[in-house]
Amino acid sequence: MTENSFAFRLKELLEHKKLTLQAVATVLGVSRPAVHKWTRGGEIDYDNLRRLAAFLGVNWIWLRYGEEAQRDLAAAAPVELPMTEVRRRYTAEIMESEARMKLAQENARIVTWEWNLITDAVTYSANVEAVYGWPIGRNEDFWPHVPADDAAMMREVYEHSIATGDAHEIDFRLVDPDGATRWIASRATPLRDADGRIVKMVGISMDNTARKTAEEALRRSEARFRAIFENASGGIAYIGLDGRWLKVNQTLCELLGYSANELTALTFQSLTLEDDLVENLAQLDRLLAGDIAMYSLQKRFRRKDGSVIWVNVKTSLQRNPDSGEPEYLVTVIDDVTAQHTRAAALEEAAGEAELLFDAAGIGRWRCDAASGRVMLDVAAMRLLTGEGRAGELSAEEWRALWSADSVERFEMALDRERFCFAGKRQDGTTVQLFGTRVPGAAQWLGGVMRQDG
Repeated sequence: MTENSFAFRLKELLEHKKLTLQAVATVLGVSRPAVHKWTRGGEIDYDNLRRLAAFLGVNWIWLRYGEEAQRDLAAAAPVELPMTEVRRRYTAEIMESEARMKLAQENARIVTWEWNLITDAVTYSANVEAVYGWPIGRNEDFWPHVPADDAAMMREVYEHSIATGDAHEIDFRLVDPDGATRWIASRATPLRDADGRIVKMVGISMDNTARKTAEEALRRSEARFRAIFENASGGIAYIGLDGRWLKVNQTLCELLGYSANELTALTFQSLTLEDDLVENLAQLDRLLAGDIAMYSLQKRFRRKDGSVIWVNVKTSLQRNPDSGEPEYLVTVIDDVTAQHTRAAALEEAAGEAELLFDAAGIGRWRCDAASGRVMLDVAAMRLLTGEGRAGELSAEEWRALWSADSVERFEMALDRERFCFAGKRQDGTTVQLFGTRVPGAAQWLGGVMRQDG
């Protein structure tokens, strides 16, 4: 260290004024190691040089460069450049550009910052409090508001950048004065001096809370959908426009007897029974054409083991949100084999009962008490009119078949839950009528009739 050096003059002043390194660091808002570096010949930036000279009460040029430099500057005549039209235009352009930059920076909520790695001083753009939620003037103002795990990550990233000179991008959290959390996206790059030493880091930061909140909401929505997709009691599938199974849940795999990988090599057409495929494809064409928003139908699938099941299929179309072009089908598939089996058994039983009724000469009837209309099956119609068909009689036509006394008794019976009486026809023959009110339909009565004797 020579006597005509910045470090020597600084040490002399500190000893003369009986100032500690910590005292200087506190006044300047820098770290004690930074001041120590200055006394050992380390570089000092312009801003801190001016503040240090003012604090020590000396000329900053003398402090940094010595008495000779101060004398040369005093002897130098000032040179005033004329404000030419070119300079005036460039000055106006610079001012306009800076104004646009400031407006864009404030509207986009972008903070610019610079970190002097020699002095540990940090400077932020004027909008830092609006973006960060806190006024930040030095590193000590910043770190207390960063969660511990984020702070550890950031320090590790900074150390790597300083060691390698690589730029970096990070997201970190800041805790607001009201306790809320803000997400900040930051990009920074180290800068080197003329000797190749990394002396600064400059960067930009922006409030990223809205995007992070949206990403978290999307993540939760997707998690809920995955749970519904995988745990639904019915089969759910994404199907390509060519019929290929793109994605299936476990319920559908169990329903069809295939693994998910096996299904992705097949199409829904190959599993649909041929008799049911024509209607299915017709509905699909209408869906793709935009004529309908969804379709629902019942059809049969052939399982891997060769057995056939009945399913209820509801299908809608997912379109590209930008172009509106069809992308894939979303299909919900429920097993309705048991319902079809029961319906077939009931239909068979009804057919057998109808044969028995016909053989026994028993007819069935049903009456709308409000209108007096009467519906007759084939046997009842044959019994009353001699016609071999099922049909409906108006109230007047029904009354015309019976004696006045029988009509009166029948209309009185309509108010009862159950009744049985022998009705006399106009030709004098007698027909036994049995009736009861239909459960769940108060205005309807139904029953059977047979020839008396």
